[in-house]
Amino acid sequence: MVRGARREQLMTPTGGPMSVAGGKLTRALTALEKVSMRNGRSDGTGGPRESGGRFGLLRAVAAAPAMLGSVGLVVVATGGLGAWALPALLIWVGCGAVALTRGGERIAVRVAFGFRRPSPAQAAVLQPLCAAALTSAGTRADDVELYVQRNRQLNAYATGGRSVAVTSRVLDEHRAGRLSDGQVVAVLVHELGHHASRATRPMLIAMWLAAPWRVAARLLASLTSGLSRCQPGWALAVVCVCGVVVAVVRAVHEGRWLAGGVIAAIALIAVVCPLVDAWACRRAEFAADRFAADHGRADELAAALRALHGRSSTVSGLSGRLLATHPTADERITALGRVATGWHAAVLRSRRLVRASRRSLELSPAE
Repeated sequence: MVRGARREQLMTPTGGPMSVAGGKLTRALTALEKVSMRNGRSDGTGGPRESGGRFGLLRAVAAAPAMLGSVGLVVVATGGLGAWALPALLIWVGCGAVALTRGGERIAVRVAFGFRRPSPAQAAVLQPLCAAALTSAGTRADDVELYVQRNRQLNAYATGGRSVAVTSRVLDEHRAGRLSDGQVVAVLVHELGHHASRATRPMLIAMWLAAPWRVAARLLASLTSGLSRCQPGWALAVVCVCGVVVAVVRAVHEGRWLAGGVIAAIALIAVVCPLVDAWACRRAEFAADRFAADHGRADELAAALRALHGRSSTVSGLSGRLLATHPTADERITALGRVATGWHAAVLRSRRLVRASRRSLELSPAE
């Protein structure tokens, strides 16, 4: 400090005195951090909660037609119950709402996905890795419940409001040294990114409410499997499209505009909703990757993706690409590379510098 300059004493957050200049510097650093956070969202993707939450809502909207179809099927199935038909429908809807509770989610992930609590040996491996992921993501331990799924695929999952799972194959690969601690932590941070964005929160209840319609659709598909074996898949699709066109044209020709509109709308929804759902899933994956990169795990996540999906990173066929729920590993690694080397990386470095400067200012002794 320049000799003779006037000094006024303020209090630091830790209780020690700090000069007015120090207080002004702290306010300037705070403003700089806010600017860097706004710049970090200038690419239009938004923060993790903003973007991921939007994709979760979009997936729920895409599932709405299947949920309405399920309501119709349940109403028809319970029509013979008389006065008990409405209570039966409400009980069915209420069972889906139970999945929003902590206890209901525990039951749902066990039944629907086969998630299990880690064994003592698995917990000994997972707990320090999960603790590192929670610290990296800034997530409280009681906000997450960790599971293991018996599966020979290399994968990890986030579902509901708090459930995160890794497959037993991931633990096997980690035990064999083919997946490092940092790579597993990066995968867990990615899954925590799904929860931070709340993209997975509505999906358990949506899955329950859409289940009757989707089961009926699968049964119908199995009944027509003989036709699909006799003809190529594209030929069957052409037959279905032609059948819809003929039905709509005939209804319009006979003056039944409402019936023709309903048939056309159902056909359009049957095509568009799966495409929208798949697109939202892919964007949510990019958002979760961005979350991991925001917390300094871009390089480790890219390495984990090479290890997890390196042998099966391509999707064949136009329909396969359009209906894929995950981007290819190459696409995700390329996006992570842009984050790690582009403008976003500079923003992250500025945030870390600002936070380090604030900490050093708060901890430095007063003059």
